[in-house]
Amino acid sequence: MVPSICNTGRGAMSPITFTQQGIITQCELAKILIITSEGVLEVAFPLTDDDRRDMEIHLRGKFAGNLAFQVKSTLHLAHRFRAYQLSMFFSVPKDRLITHPNFWYFFGYFDLKAMAFANPVFIVPSAEVHSHASPRLDGDRWTFNFSASLDPASQDHWVPFRAGTHEVGPRVLDIFANEQVRRDASPLPAALAELDGLVIVGQRAALASTGPAG
Repeated sequence: MVPSICNTGRGAMSPITFTQQGIITQCELAKILIITSEGVLEVAFPLTDDDRRDMEIHLRGKFAGNLAFQVKSTLHLAHRFRAYQLSMFFSVPKDRLITHPNFWYFFGYFDLKAMAFANPVFIVPSAEVHSHASPRLDGDRWTFNFSASLDPASQDHWVPFRAGTHEVGPRVLDIFANEQVRRDASPLPAALAELDGLVIVGQRAALASTGPAG
């Protein structure tokens, strides 16, 4: 399963491939979630090679109220205006577009020199992305353009979803604590398992038995 990369005007001189970028950034997000939640959050994600071989994912604990994150990364920032912009264009087949209260997007600029995500990053509910990231149905695909100002004084639509990397774990824990994860919502659609770049985030539970996810 090829990791999810956005069309961000990537230059020809980039030293890493799209697949490498996806794996690096997903692992970086997993590290951030675990460390900044002090180990409360457990993370699992699909890895792949260029042959599109899928991996089985085994999760520990209780799965009620899980979150699914779609990870979108870029190695470049736009500077068309006074402030830098985190801009990402991506598309989704219309029959695979999932809007669900437990399905979220993570958007971040990955700084190759620092080998880390730069601040801020954005943690956004799927409904917000699908409604406000310039949605357009083009044939059998939905296209989106997420463009958020990085100006600290910005008042654009995406400001409430900003977070520093050290705040990512607490922000996700707040989603659970505030019951924004709908415990009465329908289960996450099976189609999510086929999405590229998917990260499943769950709270650790004190259960004796563990097993692979279905």
